[in-house]
Amino acid sequence: MAISSSRSANHLAIGKKKYDQIMMASSYATPSTSSSPVNGFASISPEPRFNPFNSSSESSLTINSIDSQSCVYGEDGMLMSAGPDALWKKLLPTQDYEPPKKLVFTLLLNLRAYVSPAEMMQKLIQNCIFEQHTSLSNFNKHSHSKLFEHVFEFVSEWTTNIPYDFRTEEMRQRLSELFSLCATDPSQHRRCAKLTENLNRILAKRDHYERAMRNLEAPYEVQVERVDQLVGLTSMGVTAQVVAQQLAHIELERLSMIGVDEIVQTLGSSSLETLGEHNTDASGNIKYYIKWFNQLSSFTATEILKHTKKKHRVRCIEFFIDLGKECINIGNFNSLMAIVAGISTQAVTRLKKTWQRVEKAKLEILQHQLNPSGNFVSYRATLNAAIWRFEGAKNDNERVIIPFFGLLLKDLYMIHRSSLEPLPNGQLKIAMFAQFAQHMTNLIQWKDRPCPFKRNTSVLQYLLLSQTYSDNDLLNLSFENEPPETPSEREQYKKLTENKSDSSSNKS
Repeated sequence: MAISSSRSANHLAIGKKKYDQIMMASSYATPSTSSSPVNGFASISPEPRFNPFNSSSESSLTINSIDSQSCVYGEDGMLMSAGPDALWKKLLPTQDYEPPKKLVFTLLLNLRAYVSPAEMMQKLIQNCIFEQHTSLSNFNKHSHSKLFEHVFEFVSEWTTNIPYDFRTEEMRQRLSELFSLCATDPSQHRRCAKLTENLNRILAKRDHYERAMRNLEAPYEVQVERVDQLVGLTSMGVTAQVVAQQLAHIELERLSMIGVDEIVQTLGSSSLETLGEHNTDASGNIKYYIKWFNQLSSFTATEILKHTKKKHRVRCIEFFIDLGKECINIGNFNSLMAIVAGISTQAVTRLKKTWQRVEKAKLEILQHQLNPSGNFVSYRATLNAAIWRFEGAKNDNERVIIPFFGLLLKDLYMIHRSSLEPLPNGQLKIAMFAQFAQHMTNLIQWKDRPCPFKRNTSVLQYLLLSQTYSDNDLLNLSFENEPPETPSEREQYKKLTENKSDSSSNKS
């Protein structure tokens, strides 16, 4: 039996509910800078209220009242806060000063809330010109070489960890100008050429990936099918462990394409309630990753509900429960959450006769990970155990961490937004900047590791290309498998049937 159903943009909008329902259940302590709560969260302005780098910004603070030159250090010698002028001195390399790589990443990452990457590049070029002309001694070969080394290490850190800053022609042209300014001998020019080549390779890979993602978004006709035979993953003769390993391949491929600049862009342009919803060129890969979460969730429910026989639905549910457990063992928490969300949809959970045959204790273990109480304390404990294993691992199979991305975004949002408010003297919270940068460093370390598992092409293709049904189609299949029992279910089924009839009439 096949029913034609047209997939549209509404399908993704409906699917996003799965993602949002999980995320809206979490709770956070709100920073003191926030206003009244909305939907259980604090509503925080998406832009800093005061920009210490901009004299025209509106605030009770003024440029003249900022302690711009000084730095404040903690008892351990760590930089705690600083004004804008002091930060530029800490960030920009000279012939006698090479900023620590950790500080370079921290400031390049955080200062973009106030100063664009293009403005930072312009500041770097101006600083190099100034360095070369401050005294006659700076024109000798030794001084030139020292300045080049320090600038090259700075740019190497930038292009390695935040390469998407250079996706515009303007930034690549400025980088070329900088190298022309600083490189003076053939060996230096060769190093610059190699760095530029590596950068172009990263940017070309991003472009190829985004074209592929856009092609996958093309609308197509979905045939809603009910089958009497066991089909899908459970009929392919592969174990849950093998499927979990293929999910890790997909997750790491898509997660690795998200740049830290995209995350900062998303955090700065969104409210807590709309994280991941904005579709911009600067954050498109986040959108694709969230769509994959919803696709996997819908795929899970589709695999179960298209089977007409109860014993086949039971087998599918138990397979996905085992798959979720294998995802935990691997360290793939994003797929785990999507699978549990798919099993927990109304269309699946209402199948009472089916669930009577399922060993529910296994599912409860997975649902425990999804429990939002205590700000997902159970999930966080399991994630910390995986991180501990990662740090002490002796084989690559134990070096996989794929965090639940939606919750990670919200954690980063809270840290990032609270770090943007300056101190009363106008200085910036460098300690908070460092905390945010450390979280991002961890993410880079996790997402850029190659997947250690053997690829299974047939399973990968099935996971990526299989049809997934809309929420309405899934609910309709659910009612056809087990008829509605309560008045509310009967009313739901009636509306679904009427809508399906109207849709068929419009097509004819």
